[in-house]
Amino acid sequence: LLTFIACLATGLAAAQTTLTDETLIFLVRHAEKDLTESSPDPSLSAVGKAQAERLAAMLKNAGIQAVYSTATKRTEQTAQPLAQLLGLPVQHYDASEADLPAKLAARSQGKRVLVVSHSNLLPKMLNTYTQSEKHAVSDDYGDLFLLRLVGRQPASVVQLRF
Repeated sequence: LLTFIACLATGLAAAQTTLTDETLIFLVRHAEKDLTESSPDPSLSAVGKAQAERLAAMLKNAGIQAVYSTATKRTEQTAQPLAQLLGLPVQHYDASEADLPAKLAARSQGKRVLVVSHSNLLPKMLNTYTQSEKHAVSDDYGDLFLLRLVGRQPASVVQLRF
């Protein structure tokens, strides 16, 4: 599966597209949160921690150059295993920021990045990047969306599981 992801990420590039024209965003909802915590900012459950480790194992050879997360425990704990493995900082973004998808794309131009998000924000980001309305809120954990952005064209998307 790791080889598949690396090949897929590489194979998505069109022959005429240079690497600086292409941005690959690996977009995920945070891993499973601990529902037994009464905190408004819960940590990951044991299952969620294992999911975060699987995500890191899947993406360790994908050429990730930046890791983005909101400043919540569950998104940070999802992002941290890969960030540590790659020696990268987890960079925070504000989920309420106006025009967030465009700003993340601009910050990530020409790179391969992991963006850890939330169930309510993830479909908005997918719909913005794909210029569609086909993605809806889901309570499911473990979806990994690989988005290929080239210029202002609608993003192509491959959905995987971690």
